[in-house]
Amino acid sequence: MQTRKGKNKATIDDDNPNEEDKQAPVLLLEAEQFANASENINPVGCVEAFSDNITEAEIAGDITVAETKVMEEANPGKEPSAVSAAPASSTYQQGIDYFYQSQAESQKKKLDTIHEYLLYTMSPFVHEEDMDEFCTDLLRFAVDHNYRPEVEWKRYKTKLRSFDVRHLVWNIATRLGLGKGKTYSNDDCACYIERRFASLCVTASKEPLSHNTLRNLTVTSNCDQIHCDYSGKDGLLFHIPSQLGCVCP
Repeated sequence: MQTRKGKNKATIDDDNPNEEDKQAPVLLLEAEQFANASENINPVGCVEAFSDNITEAEIAGDITVAETKVMEEANPGKEPSAVSAAPASSTYQQGIDYFYQSQAESQKKKLDTIHEYLLYTMSPFVHEEDMDEFCTDLLRFAVDHNYRPEVEWKRYKTKLRSFDVRHLVWNIATRLGLGKGKTYSNDDCACYIERRFASLCVTASKEPLSHNTLRNLTVTSNCDQIHCDYSGKDGLLFHIPSQLGCVCP
């Protein structure tokens, strides 16, 4: 019976060799597959895969720290950077330059328009050789509402009246801003008129007209030669041929 059992055991051993020997082919096969797979591994892909695991916050944090360190080393005193300040200062100055350039261009346009009006309107009353002097004084008033002439104008080709010069000055002042809260006031205009055209601003008995009377700039009479010129939508142009797009006769 022992012989039979030993025989059976031997038979089993033959049919089932050592378990370790039996597992060896499987392990070798897996190792071989891994070795073959390792030959196809892309190092760059590994780096990319690794970098994908880094969050954007970590990257931003690293950059911020690095940039801060560089700026601190470059500017140990923590003073404002001149590089960032220069463009801002340049833009600020450009804004100032543009503003004053625009103001100057606008002012020049107004003065040119007023000068043209004076040349056209006053040509029947002022000699051509005197026109520059006459216009220059009025243009000084157009530049500065506080300007007060020291010399009266007396050289006329044709006699004018206070109504005419009041209308003349009012026409100019309205183009520059006349009224409450604006540059020019009726008092400014009256002061200019009573100094520049003193001999015209008198009563029938040769008494000077009062300041309050001269403040009434738009009053009319039946003998007006210079009329009130109400500006259009543009607020600047006068009703003269050259500014109306007409050809002078």
